[in-house]
Amino acid sequence: MKQLDQKIISPVYLLHGEEYYFLDKLLEKIDEVVADESTRSFNVHTFYGKDSDINDILNVCRRFPMMSEHQLVVVKEAQFIKQPELIIPYLENPSGTTVLVWYHPGKTLPMNRKPGPAFKKHTIFTADPVAEKEVTNVVSTYISDMGYDIEPKPLHLLVENSGAKFSVMVQELQKVFSNVEKGSKIRENHIEQYVGINKEYNIFSLQRALAQRNKAQTVEIMNYFANNLSAHPLPLLTASLFSYFKKVAIMQSIIRSTDKEIMSVVGIPFFAISEYRQAATNYQNYGVTNAIKVINECDLKFKGIIENTGNDKELFQETILKILAF
Repeated sequence: MKQLDQKIISPVYLLHGEEYYFLDKLLEKIDEVVADESTRSFNVHTFYGKDSDINDILNVCRRFPMMSEHQLVVVKEAQFIKQPELIIPYLENPSGTTVLVWYHPGKTLPMNRKPGPAFKKHTIFTADPVAEKEVTNVVSTYISDMGYDIEPKPLHLLVENSGAKFSVMVQELQKVFSNVEKGSKIRENHIEQYVGINKEYNIFSLQRALAQRNKAQTVEIMNYFANNLSAHPLPLLTASLFSYFKKVAIMQSIIRSTDKEIMSVVGIPFFAISEYRQAATNYQNYGVTNAIKVINECDLKFKGIIENTGNDKELFQETILKILAF
């Protein structure tokens, strides 16, 4: 961002990584600095990996801009480009009047396989996930920068419901910002209403029921999620549960610490400490490690890495019941 503000423009940018919010903001900045509004219809070209031929992209990259110093070529969904290695000769000798943005969200481009090494000569931004310990502070700062304040409980609910993924939280918060006046304090009912979190059946209540080993309540909430996986995708549920039990595992190692120390080390709000202490007690003797193991297996089965029946509902129910059994 600072380089672009100083008009230091690279001929090639590789934007890749998991936190697509940061990638989007950087792409917006490149567009703002490079593209001339009066000639953008001639000089801004956007391709999509699934629908584009690499040779068409190369042909456009080698053209000269019309009535402008630069042209901008953006390749979105670059992970789906066929024969991406064909871009290598261009990366070795890029046009001085073209700014190529290779936009590769979701995962990082393998830098040890073609065309990865060729991009190393250019500007690379890797959007690594916000560290779980830091995500609460980061999203709180983001909310403040947008002109709002938020109470601890709805902030915690937002983080847990989003699997601690910052980009997901930003997306959910847009719904809140669209309905809550700027300058207001975001409360629990705002998160429930505008993010679409069921007041009774949410990831927060599922974790609490598991922590208490309340079988009847756990099964009730489990069945709600199992029947509504379109609104609550399995990867987000497993990410939230993995994050939760990882924190419980940390709690077990410092359970004799003060509440203030626990808040700092585990990254949880004060009101949640008693729940985590209870979970740490109820999942002793490998209970936590076994819970993390079955959550990981669920994720691998969902991705097809481990053989699975393909029934996401049954997979989720099986996972929750196994956790309860430890």
